[in-house]
Amino acid sequence: MALIDDPHADPRALAAALQRWLRARPGQAHRTVQAVEPASRVNGFSNETWRVTLDDPHEVVALRLPPAGAGLFPRYDLARQFGFMQALGQEHGLAMAPVLWLEPDARALGRPFFATAWVPGRAAADRPCYVREGWIAEASPAEQRHMWRAAVEQLARLARVDARRAPYAGFDDLPAGSSLHARHIAHWDALARWGRAQLPPQDSPLFDELRDWLLRHAPSRQPAGIVWGDARFGNILFRGFQPAALLDWELAVIGDPMLDIAYFQFHVFLMELLHADALTPGRFAGFDGDEATLQRWCEAAGRDPQGYRWCWLFNAWKMLAIWECKAALLLRTGHATLEEALAERAAARLVPHIRSVWDSTAPGEQAAFLRPQPAASSSPAPAAA
Repeated sequence: MALIDDPHADPRALAAALQRWLRARPGQAHRTVQAVEPASRVNGFSNETWRVTLDDPHEVVALRLPPAGAGLFPRYDLARQFGFMQALGQEHGLAMAPVLWLEPDARALGRPFFATAWVPGRAAADRPCYVREGWIAEASPAEQRHMWRAAVEQLARLARVDARRAPYAGFDDLPAGSSLHARHIAHWDALARWGRAQLPPQDSPLFDELRDWLLRHAPSRQPAGIVWGDARFGNILFRGFQPAALLDWELAVIGDPMLDIAYFQFHVFLMELLHADALTPGRFAGFDGDEATLQRWCEAAGRDPQGYRWCWLFNAWKMLAIWECKAALLLRTGHATLEEALAERAAARLVPHIRSVWDSTAPGEQAAFLRPQPAASSSPAPAAA
């Protein structure tokens, strides 16, 4: 189980409580909860997830609850996550798990919850990291290329969603009174300060300087689209090498969708930086380079690449904020000593790369953060599965 899960949870008691709740719903009095078991978790510090088997007719659902105690962040708005997923499930071509139920009242299970259909598939593992071993490392370059390009296509489809339409009304819940970019920066700055307050005092000159730079240099164009906020391989379920479901929408906001393609590429780079070794390639032969990927996304999303460097730096700065919260979580839950928790927030290996991108004076978008195409990945992509 993930470290945010309830260590004292009783699956049988959870099954009985869920069955009582389900049978009280109109037309569901005949339903039986056959089994509740922990979902397979190899990633993240997100919601608590259970695999629930029902019968009559036989059905499997994913049950999601907020963390049993304080989680990675101080607030988990399940209704908002559910709303995003429900609205996006109506968008053509987006791989979304069908939503089923939302219960904001904690009395039934002790916490609010929502449920979606169970989508079979596999995701890229964080532990051990997919860049070192597992099904992606074992895949052929053609299979790797297909999953890469199919994921980028999903992000381009998401970028084309019109967030001004009624289903998304009310999702822009950050404090009003400034630009979208400024509101996102204020949001992550507050989260970083919340995490930092639980740890011994430490100066964070890079974090503060980069925050101020991001505010001063925010792109003037700020389209109001859907930003997933956690666009990475670990949050995509694949069936074969085709995306079957985009998961984990607790960080979704209304903002510039370019933040997602920048985060997708930043996170792959980060995994390579932190987990690759002498026996592991810097980038799989089938993964496209950053420049080609950005061009592909821009063409599909109807955008030009201006502002990508800012989005890359925003995501690097956001990761520093997340690491403050992660360090606090590890220390608070006893999963790390103080020394180990502080190491999580140090970011020593990432900081030089942030500085390099920040100081880059390369013309246009051809900067150091655009990773090259691997030499062995020039063969054409396979046909869609």
